[in-house]
Amino acid sequence: MSQPGDTLREAARVIYNTVYPSEEWTPVKFEEAERLETVHYRNAVTAARFFQPIEQGALL
Repeated sequence: MSQPGDTLREAARVIYNTVYPSEEWTPVKFEEAERLETVHYRNAVTAARFFQPIEQGALL
């Protein structure tokens, strides 16, 4: 069973990989960006939080 944070993480991963599709855009893969908390990662998490359904408790 997935945890609420897993859903946010997967949404952030999809956004990250879509917005930053190659090393030309960001020098590290999602997992490394997550570990280092890069600006690219933080932007993807912010976007994922914004687009969470209201049922999951997102503030719009």
